Amino acid sequence: MKPLQEFSRVNRPIQAAESYYSSLSGIYDLLASSEKRFIRLGLALLYPQPGERVLEIGFGTGYAQQYITRSVESVISVGLDLSSGMAQVAQKRLSRRGILDQVGLVQSDTMPIPFQGGFFDGVFTSFTLELFDSPHIPVVLSECRRVLKPGGRLVIVSLSKDRALGLMGRMYESFHDRFSRLADCRPIPVRHLVKEAGFEIHESMEYKMWGIPVIIVTAIPIN
Repeated sequence: MKPLQEFSRVNRPIQAAESYYSSLSGIYDLLASSEKRFIRLGLALLYPQPGERVLEIGFGTGYAQQYITRSVESVISVGLDLSSGMAQVAQKRLSRRGILDQVGLVQSDTMPIPFQGGFFDGVFTSFTLELFDSPHIPVVLSECRRVLKPGGRLVIVSLSKDRALGLMGRMYESFHDRFSRLADCRPIPVRHLVKEAGFEIHESMEYKMWGIPVIIVTAIPIN
């Protein structure tokens, strides 16, 4: 496995990322329709329970939030996303479903996560961790560990470099390296990064999306 410093970089200012995703917010559900199956599989592993507090990092258009909130009415759900455009789309989606008042959507583009330590029972993130530049990924995971309660669970859905990428994976990674503004996410070694951040992996499932490896990982913080 390549060391972290050799991973593909995402050299883009935060302001540029916010502008990019805001510009795509109106059509993002169509562009990312192939991701939805894996998001639902990840949410099944998250399995929120009554009275729990759940944080989603990168709520996007609110697709996962609608499932988190409607699965258990008494769950306390909070979402973080840097894009103002995505936040507006998510608010409209949740409002149409009559659950906007059950969700706290926070537009935030900075670390640390703006919540106290041990606040959440679960943290969920899908197709978001691989958008962070390589040196920032351990920081994000460290913050996830901080805000989780002892025994709390982290569920990650991500493009994966945990095994050989295969032909389509290598082609996509090459495309990312050349045209990172169009394909800003890239496969990352999720299992390695999660373990390095002080988590114990409980479940790990691997899939393919258009031939590109996808992994779903459930982990708990090590005391």
